[in-house]
Amino acid sequence: MKNIYKFLMISLIVTSTTILQSCDDNLEIDPNSSLIASTAFRSVADLQTALNSTYAQYNNTTIQLNSIFTDNTKVGIDNGGQQLTLHRLVMDPSTGVAANIWISRYAMINQATRIIAAAQTLDIEGQEDVVDHILGQAYALRAFAHFELFQYYTPNYLDGSGLSVPAVDFVVTVENLPRNTVSEVLALINSDLTTSSSLLDAGQTNNRFVTGDFITALRARVALFSGDYTGALGFANQLIANYPLANTTQYQEMYLDGDDTEVIWKAARVVGDAGPGFIWHFGGGGPFMEMSNSLFDELDPADVRYGVIFNVAASNPAGNLHLINRYPGTANQFLADIKAFRVSEMHLIKAEAEIRAGQFTTAAATLKGLRDARFDADTPAPSVNSSNGLDVLIAERRIELAYEGHRYLDLKRFGTGLSRAMVDCMNLDNACDMASSDARFTLPIPLVELNANDLIVQNPGY
Repeated sequence: MKNIYKFLMISLIVTSTTILQSCDDNLEIDPNSSLIASTAFRSVADLQTALNSTYAQYNNTTIQLNSIFTDNTKVGIDNGGQQLTLHRLVMDPSTGVAANIWISRYAMINQATRIIAAAQTLDIEGQEDVVDHILGQAYALRAFAHFELFQYYTPNYLDGSGLSVPAVDFVVTVENLPRNTVSEVLALINSDLTTSSSLLDAGQTNNRFVTGDFITALRARVALFSGDYTGALGFANQLIANYPLANTTQYQEMYLDGDDTEVIWKAARVVGDAGPGFIWHFGGGGPFMEMSNSLFDELDPADVRYGVIFNVAASNPAGNLHLINRYPGTANQFLADIKAFRVSEMHLIKAEAEIRAGQFTTAAATLKGLRDARFDADTPAPSVNSSNGLDVLIAERRIELAYEGHRYLDLKRFGTGLSRAMVDCMNLDNACDMASSDARFTLPIPLVELNANDLIVQNPGY
């Protein structure tokens, strides 16, 4: 990667080494907080422990942003100030969610890169296949984290020479490096996915870990965001051929971790983690964020998604009480694995690629297939044409992918802007509308990064 600059802020070195040390008593940190492979990684088991920690870095922050900084939520009946800043559409370099996404994804990148580097120093005779599989997962997770950073901090996905995020493919100690271009970041992502595919154990099918299907799903998203709709369609079709859509019973069980029919990859949550449900509920169930009226008005009671997204039993629409039911978990713990890749998303990617290619009848059939599964009935094909196709698609994405980390990115990518119903924004200052050109549709480089790195360039508008 000759033209790719490498970067990671110094604070992440401390973060990642502390995590690794807590996982294994043999892991040590030298005085300048750099992790020395000969002492930190002494066995293949140490590589696996570090890999587990890399998975654990993935958190709920993107779901939080996409749910609250959009038109899918409103202030809840039990709100005592929680999430109000984000709901008011306040976004600047000091905003916590912008820093959290940046830090957590670069922590994933940092740890994955250290695993890749450390594997070269170990005696792995007789364990080559095991190490290859560990490395395959590390490369894929590094690509995944880079792509999420690309999605949130890149102003223009289609400007190859425009600024994106720092691309990191080496172990960082104290380097400060500038942002890479869109083309450079995408090149590293695709290179890492190619390497990952060549190393993974093809027999691995556990969807809590990286598999070949994880790579295909990520490639579909990358192609979609980079404007390669033919590639996106091809990757989506591969997964559609292998994963059926859940029936209504399976769909309901999916968010209780009871069924994986259409789950391609889920990020495991264990006791002690903050499950996605805690974004809008207290531990005892009191809501501090609720479903927006505008989203509720789009739901059909005959659609299985109605009762999976919306808490029918505890809500009172006539009294403007709309509780969110996505990721309910069990025993009021709201603890459930994050369904990061589902095959229904691939159907939506397929439909978008078909719309953008002018294949409107085919796209309508694709959307009808998804709706048939959700209504458990033969539904009418939606009217899809050149003037309304993308509007139909984004409306379906809003319902199918609600509270799963897509809405903010969809509003940005489709250029629709944000317009909240007055009842949802509650007349909060500047909280009702955001033009499609608004700088806040790209996250700011966080203040912690600006203070640590004199080579970093802030995004426009901040």
